[in-house]
Amino acid sequence: MRSPFVSSLALAASVLSLSFALGACSDDGGTAQSSGDVTEESCTATFRVLQKDAYKETAGRSSELWPPHTTTVLELECDDALVRSAFEANHGTEPGQRDANGDVILVEVASYTAPGTRAELVALLDAYEACDCDGDTTFLSLDSLQDETAAALMETVAGYLQANLLCEGDGTNEILGALQSGDVATALAILPSCAWADGSSFDEGLNAAFSELLAATNELLAEYHVCNNDAVVQKALFDGFAESGTIACNTGDLCRGPKWLYTPEGAGSNAAD
Repeated sequence: MRSPFVSSLALAASVLSLSFALGACSDDGGTAQSSGDVTEESCTATFRVLQKDAYKETAGRSSELWPPHTTTVLELECDDALVRSAFEANHGTEPGQRDANGDVILVEVASYTAPGTRAELVALLDAYEACDCDGDTTFLSLDSLQDETAAALMETVAGYLQANLLCEGDGTNEILGALQSGDVATALAILPSCAWADGSSFDEGLNAAFSELLAATNELLAEYHVCNNDAVVQKALFDGFAESGTIACNTGDLCRGPKWLYTPEGAGSNAAD
């Protein structure tokens, strides 16, 4: 089991890599549907939030402090029978995929329900299948970044690490080289030999690094999003219907700038109750 210290170091690598490793993913959702023409019966929609640790090929979540990948699912049931379901993989893992150990990679962290007629909820599901950030901003990957943007990001990260991280030997430059090539595993192997220059605990230094780097790169990455932005937009669509019956996929600011961390309301409890 990874110690809390190494987990914090791993988070530092994932934050400082600025999501370069998220690019090699699929971006299509999926849907299943049964026949039926009833439009006025009382039905229920269930919105599910599934997550895994980003940058890892293993199942589940290790900590809310580690950036997640988020996939969402929307299900429509009438009279306790599944009528239709769809998912949005958000450029990443699909429901049911398994890791090398045979474990299901995505775990459900929260679910929410809303009642409505079949016609209303079919309209909601139709809107959900078209609801993401791709039409507003660009998904952040190594391939999508313009050369000058990628160079500016690495310059920001390099400057912060060189000023604030003390490593044995040439560790800092080795970490930077690994991050620049997207090799998070190598960066993680080097980081345990390092400490923050101001003597703060690693968690304290990590929080400071996270805040400063987010502020420094906010404008630079304003035209990009990651999977969690998509998930937040999809959850907002569902919430709007649950609260007022409106069906609108509102993107805008929710899609501007990567949302590195996302813990949905009620995660860890039964939010559907």
